[in-house]
Amino acid sequence: MFLIAVDEAGYGPKLGPLVVAATRWDGPVDSEEWSDDTANRFDLLKTPVRIDGQRIVIDDSKKVFQSRTHRRGDSSPLGNLHRALSFAHHAMQRPESTWQQRLPTLIPDDIEQLSAIPWLSGMRQATNWPTDLPTKWLSRETVEPAFQAWQVPDWSLHEARARLVTAKAFNAFCEPCPATGRTANKSDLLGETSLNLVASMLRDPALKQHRHGQVFFDRHGGRRYYAGVLSATFPDANIRVVQETNRCSSYDVRLDDQTLRMHFTVKGDSFAPVALSSLHAKCLREIAMTFFNDYFQRHWSGDIPFQPTAGYPVDADRFLVAAEHTCRQQSISPSDLVRTR
Repeated sequence: MFLIAVDEAGYGPKLGPLVVAATRWDGPVDSEEWSDDTANRFDLLKTPVRIDGQRIVIDDSKKVFQSRTHRRGDSSPLGNLHRALSFAHHAMQRPESTWQQRLPTLIPDDIEQLSAIPWLSGMRQATNWPTDLPTKWLSRETVEPAFQAWQVPDWSLHEARARLVTAKAFNAFCEPCPATGRTANKSDLLGETSLNLVASMLRDPALKQHRHGQVFFDRHGGRRYYAGVLSATFPDANIRVVQETNRCSSYDVRLDDQTLRMHFTVKGDSFAPVALSSLHAKCLREIAMTFFNDYFQRHWSGDIPFQPTAGYPVDADRFLVAAEHTCRQQSISPSDLVRTR
């Protein structure tokens, strides 16, 4: 059996990318059944450990990013996220030693398009990263306390992958279809991006021997029914509704050589594997926003002093008013910068 857990960061902002991330775990070779007892094993990841002098848990990314220990003079704004992901990097036995080396394998479908976005193109370069961003992963020795505390019986972390959807790509997805006139929304974008990310992970040759998989998503908004988008992503699959309740929608997706149970759960990031995916998504988005702010600070013009933005609606509106002169000087199209939905 294997497990894939999916979560996002940046669903609500007007500026910056939407990031969807997934982690893959391998379980017992002779197991087909999933139970609450199996799920509860992952609670070990919520055990607090000290990494590089800070108290770390695998939890909702917003809590980890804004934790009290992080705010007490951490040298990096991504300190606790980077500490947790350093553990994940070593657990997956990745050979890369820096974020710059990891990005092409973490966002393989999106790394090339970053070159076309002036404020994100620097993410592809090994040099000249903003000085307040972590670059090198913490050593295996430094994250050893996490290995001692977070070993989930019978399960091991094997891979992480993500999609980074720029504002330009976000807007293109939501434009009316010329043939049908249908207009997609950001919920459609999140659903399709999440499922296509899972589909790409399923193509990994390492999963050919795995017959059964559990796939977990953090449900967003009031959406309860997912059979349609599942059919669109897996057109040859046999899809059976298991449940569609206020709290969780579950489906059996039968492919030629695999059977998947997919769960869309309210507050799904309370499940530690989903939370770890959330940490990947949040860290990637914060890296992107650091490059965003660094670009605009370097090119800033006009009478209003530069103040960085996290991209959320109210502050985004403030930023866009202040950046109007800069956008004109740099010939920045609003459709490349600001999400329309």
